[in-house]
Amino acid sequence: MTGAVRLLWAGGLAALLCFVALAVMSKFWLEPDGLIVFDSRLRGYDPAAARAYLAALSADQRALYLGAFRVLDTVFPIVLAGTLAGVIWRGAGVRLAMVRVLALLMPGVYLMLDLTENALVAVILRGQATDATIVLASALTQGKWLVLAVAMLLAVWAMRRGADTQQGRMA
Repeated sequence: MTGAVRLLWAGGLAALLCFVALAVMSKFWLEPDGLIVFDSRLRGYDPAAARAYLAALSADQRALYLGAFRVLDTVFPIVLAGTLAGVIWRGAGVRLAMVRVLALLMPGVYLMLDLTENALVAVILRGQATDATIVLASALTQGKWLVLAVAMLLAVWAMRRGADTQQGRMA
């Protein structure tokens, strides 16, 4: 196993651990009255739903969301995007240079959407958001999940392509 492959495995493990920690914090500490965190709302949310969630949060929950949760929710997309980009880069191959470069855009776009969403969610949690800010944050939430799905599919394609290329060299 090369150093690059070990680094990708480490990145994948780090992303998984961050995701599990975020899920545990969400489920056990940030779901007042059964309301879920903004990041988990795959279909988005409107200003009324956002305000209902804010009203249900205690001061301690809000502090957790803006503190440890936000830190992990910043680290997670950076590590995940880097890992997905590495997998795509290694697997897409040099013969498909243009495809590889285009495929690499997806983890980058995901990262940009997620970090921008996180910044807007912090504005919402501080009670400083307009309706337009909430609608934009919601659209970014939906967009990031869609782009992440595409990035993950591209990573699976690249891994399969890389494995097929390796088998072709052995034959």
